[in-house]
Formats: sequence, structure tokens, C-alpha cells
Amino acid sequence: MWIILAALAFGAVFDGLGAGWALKDLFVGQLGLSPWVIIISMQLSFLLMGTFLDDTATLAIVAPLYVPLVKALGFDLIWYGVLYTITCQIAYMTPPFGYNLFLVRAMAPPEISIIDIYRSVIPFVGVMVVMLTIMMLFPELALWLPNQVFGK
Repeated sequence: MWIILAALAFGAVFDGLGAGWALKDLFVGQLGLSPWVIIISMQLSFLLMGTFLDDTATLAIVAPLYVPLVKALGFDLIWYGVLYTITCQIAYMTPPFGYNLFLVRAMAPPEISIIDIYRSVIPFVGVMVVMLTIMMLFPELALWLPNQVFGK
């Protein structure tokens, strides 16, 4: 709880000082990256961190950096939250420390090895990556329900 509280405090100070705009200026202005390259890089970093860390730890580490940057780039934060959730679920299914893989191993019969489980998860990861791509290309799919509820 202290870690999350410290991350929230850091994020508030970070955002209050205008660091989101500074990061946007660095990535877009100086490095010449498009906003989409930045978003894809963020998702790849979530996948990498998610294979080793819990989603709460990942969020506490990068949210103070990523949320102001996503806002400064002009993307919808709800949409980005949906992308984050899908990416965390992909990371939960990927080796070496996929939490869901160990859960399946605990429930599987003894003759099913962890290597069998690693192999069997490949099509599911592929489907999730396709879904993540669709959500990135068509943000209105992720935003339809919130727009209906909140009347945007």
C-alpha cells in the first residue's frame, strides 16, 4: 500500500510539473517519433515487464510516466486503460513467469508438464495480440460502452 501511495504521489508531482508535455516534446519533437510508435513501445514495455512482474507493480512503476504522456499525446485515457488491461492479460499467459500458466499447471493432471502448457498457450497469446491490435486500430470498440454510460 505504501508503494502505491508513493507512486500516486510521485505521479501527481510529475504531472503537476508538466513532465508529460516534456516527455512528449522529447519523443515527438526531438526524436521525431510518431504518437503511435510511442504507444506501441509502451505496450511492448508492459509485455516485457509483465512477464516478470505483477500487474500492480508494473502499474506502480510506469503509470506516473505513461499516463501524463498518453494524455499529452492526445489519446483517450480510458482507451489506454483497456489496452493496458489486455496487455497485462497477455503477459499473464507468457513464459517465464506467467501467473496463469502456473495456475493451469496446478490444476492439470500430473502427466501434463509445464512445457506442454507453454506450447499450448501460443494460439491464445496470438488471439490476444490480434485483439490488442484491433483495439488499437479501432478505439471506438473500447470506448463504446463508457460513452453510452457517461454520455460522451
